[in-house]
Amino acid sequence: MLEDQIHQVKKTTMSQNIVQQLMELIINGTIPPGGKLPSERKLMEMFGVGRSTLREAIRALAALGLIDVRVPEGTFVAESFGDFFTKHLELMSKISFDNILELVEARVGVEVILAEMAAKKSTDEDHVRLDDVVKRMQRASNHDTFLELDLEFHRLIAEMARNSFLTEVLQISSVVTKVWMAKVIEGYSIQQKLMDQHLAVAQAIKEKNTEKAKEAMSIHLDTINQLLVEYKQKNGEVSVD
Repeated sequence: MLEDQIHQVKKTTMSQNIVQQLMELIINGTIPPGGKLPSERKLMEMFGVGRSTLREAIRALAALGLIDVRVPEGTFVAESFGDFFTKHLELMSKISFDNILELVEARVGVEVILAEMAAKKSTDEDHVRLDDVVKRMQRASNHDTFLELDLEFHRLIAEMARNSFLTEVLQISSVVTKVWMAKVIEGYSIQQKLMDQHLAVAQAIKEKNTEKAKEAMSIHLDTINQLLVEYKQKNGEVSVD
């Protein structure tokens, strides 16, 4: 029961404590996406707080994109947490470059799995779409167009993997890494190298070779990771240690 997982809070941290408890219940799925929260009166009783304190916490959760307040229907958990994670990742990227390196590391893990799953699950129709993106990448006349098609290539592989959760994780990470990718592509003459790596990934997926697809994607993203570090070192923003 929800009542068993909510604890009354101390006066000094009441609204923050409510936000933390509800965030945990939402993210761990106790209150599912689209689920309705108890009424305002019921939540006041469960947390042992007044109306103004509860409303302060609800406003904070709404601002984070975790809940949707609908008058007069009630308060509902967001159907997707994309906005919440995107805002959090964007903030991380402004705080420390180390966060970007950690994000790319995480993306390597996710995309290697997606490439493997795409090699297993992709259809002939998927392969036609993949070839189309690759051909447009080869014809790209500027960095901006190439970057947009690069992102389309990776999103398509995620779709081919047919795993909605991992697809959303990729989409979230792409929001932040796109900014840094643009800098790398502009700062280095690597478009052809990246193109060759995309071709290798696409060929492995079309061959339905899961091990080859994983290896090709890992090589590609490791290259991006190394170039990010080099770019930041070159511009004096990261030590060479």
